[in-house]
Amino acid sequence: MAFTYELFNKKADIYAESRAGYSNNYINLLCKIISSENIVVAADIAAGTGIHTKILSKYIRKVYAIEPNNDMRKKLESQSINSNIKIINGTSDNTFLEDKSVDLISIAQAFQLLDLKKTRKECERILKKNGKVILLWNSKETQTALYSETKKILKKYSTIYNENIHSFCFKPDSFNTFFGYQPIFYKFIDDGVNYLTKEQFIGRALSASYSLIEEDDFYNKYIRELDRVFEEHAYNGLVYAPLSTIIYIGELK
Repeated sequence: MAFTYELFNKKADIYAESRAGYSNNYINLLCKIISSENIVVAADIAAGTGIHTKILSKYIRKVYAIEPNNDMRKKLESQSINSNIKIINGTSDNTFLEDKSVDLISIAQAFQLLDLKKTRKECERILKKNGKVILLWNSKETQTALYSETKKILKKYSTIYNENIHSFCFKPDSFNTFFGYQPIFYKFIDDGVNYLTKEQFIGRALSASYSLIEEDDFYNKYIRELDRVFEEHAYNGLVYAPLSTIIYIGELK
């Protein structure tokens, strides 16, 4: 099944509650870019519930949050956000922004799901000369028993889980085609808060685009198996679920 934005329908609440924020390593790097490149206007494409948008808004004068999914966008609109955020019902290939209007484009967690050629064309249109693009992920470290067991459950119950997309292997040259050269690549291993309660562990699983929702036939079995895996790997009520921060930064050549 091809990716559509509707796959996030009915997941906005659990997404906002359960997804990890971004680490100080990334925020420090972001602030260096903002300062050195005089970034004053940014577009956060596929903004979701605004986890990354709200970080940008602390340091950048104007931030456009581009989000096509109605549930996710309404969740962002319902929150207390800075007045410098403008929320737009748009996509990665149609942001509704003016030509050469932004200094920075960010795409967090979503780039591998988008149409690369159409997204690049739109980014070229809205970026100012020498504007920057940041691609960003909180990426699960895959060499753990907890990850392996969780993936087995996903493959058992999810009809749309695609290992090539949803377990993407990030390399320095993974997105050279998009940038037109090899961008700057960072990987901060075991970054941020990686110990989860049962509620957080199951919530993160449920927040994925490929995860089940309550209306699905096997939802209760799915939850029970996630519960079982948590109990098998928990110590004092917590599991270790390491994330790494993956970052690509560059211009479009």
